[in-house]
Amino acid sequence: MKLPEFWKTGVAVLVLAGLFAFYWFVERKTEPKQEGEREKVTVLAVDKTKAKQISLVSGATTIRLVKKGEAWKLVSPFAAPADETAVDSMLASLEKLEADEVVVEQTSDLAQYGLERPSRTVAALVEGQKKPLRVEFGAKAPDGSSVYAKTPASTKVYLIPSWTESSFDKQPFDLRDRDLLHVKRDDVRQLEVAGPDGGYALARTDSGDWAFTKPVTTRAGRWSVDGLLGTIENLRMESVAAEGTIDAREAARFGLAKPARTVSLVLKDGATRRLEIGKSFIEPPATAAPESTPAGDTPQPTKYYARRAGGDLVATVPATLVGELAKGMGELRAKRLLEVATYEVEAVQVVVGGQKKTYAKTTTKGDDGFDKTQWKRSAPEAQDLETTKV
Repeated sequence: MKLPEFWKTGVAVLVLAGLFAFYWFVERKTEPKQEGEREKVTVLAVDKTKAKQISLVSGATTIRLVKKGEAWKLVSPFAAPADETAVDSMLASLEKLEADEVVVEQTSDLAQYGLERPSRTVAALVEGQKKPLRVEFGAKAPDGSSVYAKTPASTKVYLIPSWTESSFDKQPFDLRDRDLLHVKRDDVRQLEVAGPDGGYALARTDSGDWAFTKPVTTRAGRWSVDGLLGTIENLRMESVAAEGTIDAREAARFGLAKPARTVSLVLKDGATRRLEIGKSFIEPPATAAPESTPAGDTPQPTKYYARRAGGDLVATVPATLVGELAKGMGELRAKRLLEVATYEVEAVQVVVGGQKKTYAKTTTKGDDGFDKTQWKRSAPEAQDLETTKV
């Protein structure tokens, strides 16, 4: 049977519609991504939980770190405990090292990519493997935002974001543990400071508040003490002045034979920490700046020598630490009648002219999934209130 012409046209339209639909829903999804939307290529995958050694080679500098037990140690170019956070950051970069693209599948001319003599080589030895996983970085790409890289296990040359490569741009000092006291502010139960500008002592009460015990007994400001403890918790040495056996003459040179200031801490487990602070000095500027100090003005110290009591390392610490310690009672004592934060208050009771008014806060989930706070008055009569005013 012969179909009419309009039927043929209708069938053709349906076929074209079907092809268009197939392209729109299937083929379109498989189109190559536009520039900036390229799929990442995995260059290296390191299981950071099983990493046992890391090495960084850049020029004549070789840095080696080894995991001993649960802690990382710096073993070259010198021996010292490692900064666990810095090591973990590098391992996070190696856990799934990705490239923006493969530049070439294979080349006999690595020099054009700066890979004949890599500028930096990073290697990680993982438990259960005999050879370390290694990546080599070369020259920067013309766009300046990427760097060429390859692995010994592959002939491919990759293009990796420069910020990824810069995460391995470390000096030995960057990777050593620079924490002098190793304390958490929440663990401190007692704090005593001695210095030329006066000494004072603080103790945490059973309720968790702070109070002065010396030179007089009085309440301490909750947030001002917390700020001081935060400074102590985050204290990091800025350089090493001396390390090893330090005799009396050497200690005197740094002002540590009779320290000008001391900070003594008692922790919740009964352990103690003591920081000794010695002489101050002015760190020379990175570039000479003539007439940088106005005539008649006395240059202020920028660094102090310090050490943990009983330790064999003299470090330099910023002058801001001494500034915080010197605040004393004038800044640290309680200045508010009530040391209360708004977000902590769940209810308020007010008595005015013999009449009692009670307010309470409720928290519910809003339509957007976020917590919504509502204040209500429950006495003398129930009423919803404008939360911002409360």
